[in-house]
Amino acid sequence: MGTVVVDQTDAAGEASFTSRNLLAYVPGVLLLIAVGLLGKYAQVWWNSLAHHEHWTVPDIEYVLWAIVIGLVVTNTIGLHSIFRAGVQTYEFWLKIGIVALGVRFVLGDVVKLGGISLVQILVDMTLAGAIILAAAHFFGLSGKLGSLLAIGTSICGVSAIVAAKGAIRARNSDAGYAIAAILALGAVALFTLPVLGHAIGLTDHEFGLWPVFRWTTPPKPPRRAICIPNRRGRSRCS
Repeated sequence: MGTVVVDQTDAAGEASFTSRNLLAYVPGVLLLIAVGLLGKYAQVWWNSLAHHEHWTVPDIEYVLWAIVIGLVVTNTIGLHSIFRAGVQTYEFWLKIGIVALGVRFVLGDVVKLGGISLVQILVDMTLAGAIILAAAHFFGLSGKLGSLLAIGTSICGVSAIVAAKGAIRARNSDAGYAIAAILALGAVALFTLPVLGHAIGLTDHEFGLWPVFRWTTPPKPPRRAICIPNRRGRSRCS
C-alpha cells in the first residue's frame, strides 16, 4: 500500500468557499481587509519616515507589507479557526482586484505610449520570459516554478506571480520561491542598473526608460530618484 503525502498548506491555499453559512466568512474577510489596510499604512509610514530622515530607500509596496504581516501572524500566534473560512477566500478577492485593476487602464492611454514603446515592451517580455524558462529548464526546476519565475520577471513581478499561481494551479511553495527570487533580483538591480547605465553611456532619456521596463516589482527605484555621474562629474537623475 502506498502512502500519499499531502501538502496541507497547498491544499488550504486551493480552498475557497467551504461553508454554506455566509456568516462564517465574515471574521476572515474582515481580517483580510485589516491586513490589507495595515500594509497600506505601513507603506505610507515607511515613505514618510524615509522622507523625514532624508533616506534614499526603495518604495516597498503595500502588497509586500501585507505578505510580511501575514507571515508574522501565521508563524507567531497562528490563525484561529474562526478566521479560516474567510481567509481561504483570498484567491476570489484577488481575482476581483486584478480585474478591477485592469479596468483602470484605458486603451487610449496605451496607444499614447507610441508604437516604438509598445514594441520594446513586447520584445522585453518575450526575451525575458524565454531566457528565464530556458534557465529554469537548465537547472532542473519544475515547469510551474519556471513559469512563475518567467511571468514575474517579464510582466509585473509579485502581482503577476500571485495572479498566475491560481491560473496554472501552482503550489504555494513554488509561488513563495518565485516571489523571493524576484524580490532578490529587484534588490540587486536597484544598485547595479545605475552602474551599468553609466558604463554603457546611456542618455538621460534612455536610462529613464530602461529601469521602467526592468523594474517590474518592489523594491522599486527610490522616490528621490536614481542619479549616475556623467563624464563631466555631474550627476544625471531619472
